[in-house]
Amino acid sequence: ASNSGIGAVLSQQGHPIAYFSKKLGPTVQKQSAYVREFRAITEALAKFRHYLLGHKFIIRTDQQSLKALLDQTLQTPEQQAWLHKFIGFDFTIEYKPGKDNVAADSLSRMFLMAWSEPQHLFLEDLRQALPLCPHFGPILQSCLSDTASNSHYTVKDQLLYWKDKLAIPPSSPLIQKLLQEFHSSSIGGHSGTTRTLARISSQFYWPLMKQDVINYVKLCSICQQAKHSTTLPSGLLSPLPIPSQVWEDIAMDFIIGLPNSSGFTVILVVVDRLTKFGHFIPLKSDFDSRTVAEAFMQHIVKLHGVPKSIVSDRDKVFTSKFWQHLFKLQGTTLAMSSSYHPQSDGQTEALNKCLEMYLRCLTFHNPKIWSKVLHLAEYWYNTAFQTSAAMTPFKALYGRDPPTMTRVVGSIDDMDDAAHAQLLSREQILTQLQQNLHKA
Repeated sequence: ASNSGIGAVLSQQGHPIAYFSKKLGPTVQKQSAYVREFRAITEALAKFRHYLLGHKFIIRTDQQSLKALLDQTLQTPEQQAWLHKFIGFDFTIEYKPGKDNVAADSLSRMFLMAWSEPQHLFLEDLRQALPLCPHFGPILQSCLSDTASNSHYTVKDQLLYWKDKLAIPPSSPLIQKLLQEFHSSSIGGHSGTTRTLARISSQFYWPLMKQDVINYVKLCSICQQAKHSTTLPSGLLSPLPIPSQVWEDIAMDFIIGLPNSSGFTVILVVVDRLTKFGHFIPLKSDFDSRTVAEAFMQHIVKLHGVPKSIVSDRDKVFTSKFWQHLFKLQGTTLAMSSSYHPQSDGQTEALNKCLEMYLRCLTFHNPKIWSKVLHLAEYWYNTAFQTSAAMTPFKALYGRDPPTMTRVVGSIDDMDDAAHAQLLSREQILTQLQQNLHKA
């Protein structure tokens, strides 16, 4: 143990098997060396418990007073609190000088224990690259000398903005970092070209951005392995009428057969048919109509109220007497798709494909953690650009753009444009949304 941490090495006949190190909290750091060494032994026993139980072993420590630990009367509060940690172990304690105990000593002093602070390296690299850029360099110098000559460009904190979008040199390696952040991360969700381009272009600008996004998405290995063809068979479909108010007409469906993740194997998908805003609720495999009704009340009704109509397939939950009677009392119309024709609820079916694709890409190497990232999937979907609505579900519901979770740039000081956009009334947003859906 050192002043800042503890370390241990599990070895057999001189060959290391496992290593352990841990940073000590401020309270333990102030305690005596005896207490810190005692803490190191108890933590190491807990860490290597599955290796040590049932075997006789030796503990070697550089605290000589701990040799008599098993023979002395435990009197300190620390000893009494940690006494139960020794139950079941068969060991002896030997003294090993610190100069010979180099492995455990070095683990207790690892430099990685130091606190770190986030560095805005992205902005610093960009500040250095802009003056050297053949495309943006002259524009930057022109803006610094005469701001009136470039009405669309502004300079703030030595950074160049085009219409309040951060300008990136077209040959900069920073573009690759942005593409990875806005496509391959949990926020990007391995979206297609349109959605990835919409996310990036809302904050950044560089020439030939669209072509760079197309090439990056086309070459994404995870997308190639995890996605499916979205080409639909030919034929005419009769779409459902477009709702007039948000969360009055919704659609519901289940995604089943998922890997067990913390006991969950099913996702209840609920989406507003007007704004496309969705909620994803994890369920266990033994769900029934009462379980689904409780989840619906807890996650949907508390936020949006009782809907006027629900579109769903003919799952046994939705056709049960309990479900039918419950929503009949609420005055909700239940519209179900024809048997073996899920196209009637095509909106939810399309959302299910997007959600499955997102979870498959994000948990590609460990599918059993999907329930841990389901909230990220919901945020990704609701902030992703919808071609049919020509806006994100978040903006369609709340009348404003979603706050970004990608913090690669600082905030723009001049917020006049954002304040002006907030003056757009809720009625105008809904009118524009309905017009876009009719065009789609």
